Amino acid sequence: MPVLKGRTPIQCYADFMRAFRDHFATFMGNTIVEIQVGMGPAGELRYPSYPESDGTWSFPGIGEFQCYDRFMLSSLKAAAEAVGKPEWGNAGPGDSGSYKDWPEDTGFFRREGGWSTEYGEFFMSWYSQMLLEHGERILSAATGVFTGSPGVKISVKVAGIHWHYGTRSHAAELTAGYYNTRSHDGYAPIARMLARHGAVLNFTCVEMRDHEQPQDAQCRPEALVQQVAAAAREAGVGLAGENALPCRRCVHRAVVCVQRKLRLRAR
Repeated sequence: MPVLKGRTPIQCYADFMRAFRDHFATFMGNTIVEIQVGMGPAGELRYPSYPESDGTWSFPGIGEFQCYDRFMLSSLKAAAEAVGKPEWGNAGPGDSGSYKDWPEDTGFFRREGGWSTEYGEFFMSWYSQMLLEHGERILSAATGVFTGSPGVKISVKVAGIHWHYGTRSHAAELTAGYYNTRSHDGYAPIARMLARHGAVLNFTCVEMRDHEQPQDAQCRPEALVQQVAAAAREAGVGLAGENALPCRRCVHRAVVCVQRKLRLRAR
């Protein structure tokens, strides 16, 4: 028996957005000037690759790929057959480790691991493209609902996954769906997708400093923020920023400092 009366989750989400718009119509454009469209865990455009609440994952683990339901496996199979490599379509990488591992614990994410091979490039291109298409579908629904609300911007939150950023593979970003490595820019495609819909890119962790993070985990929040800011500028998309951790006075000062430096909007 079909759930949701045969409607898709995105159709139901659009109904919710429409009901919100109609209920708060008198506030739209004056009190409510921005709609941040939830795209995934914590409202962010990413896969649920590092679930912390139940102890499955802990910082700074690399997380795990999320591509094992029948729909994702069917898509992967079709993509592999399309490039003449059907053997690549059976499952995700078999040596990518588990949630709490570090890159060098795995065959796929280590320095010259599977991520840098032809297979790795194929898999990561497909995996990240599935996330982009998910974002595209939800943004299309959101713009269809809020386009007629003058003075209201739409924004999308992108996760600040700064741990293992200093490694070649950027493992934690890869499992979350951001195909960002030493040789591949994973944020430019996201910024271009948001620009097509006139959406603002809201990025987290803007208050963080490299020296405050565990250096053995190759944390580079400052470099990550700079990369995302450059991607937003290149795509011509608005950039906003927020703190990733609870806001104290020193955190607020850090956010304001980055805001001025990058000319972004603080949250």
